[in-house]
Amino acid sequence: MIIKISRGYILYSFRGKMVTIEGEAYLPGYGSPDFVVYSELIKNWDPPDDQVRIDEATKKELLEHLEEEMKSRGMTIEIE
Repeated sequence: MIIKISRGYILYSFRGKMVTIEGEAYLPGYGSPDFVVYSELIKNWDPPDDQVRIDEATKKELLEHLEEEMKSRGMTIEIE
């Protein structure tokens, strides 16, 4: 579940843990997505779970859920 969207990150809750997903927000209406996610920067959960790595399968599922939620809000996302 999206907790917060800023210009440089999305704070996201997934399976009872929080993760800060870095990226860039763009102005709507210029042919660009609403938010570009830098998936290679998703490595660990946020504190207090910051010692736990996010494996590739979990990252893929997390990003799929994020993409679905953004779409349900009428927003587009690009994952790099």
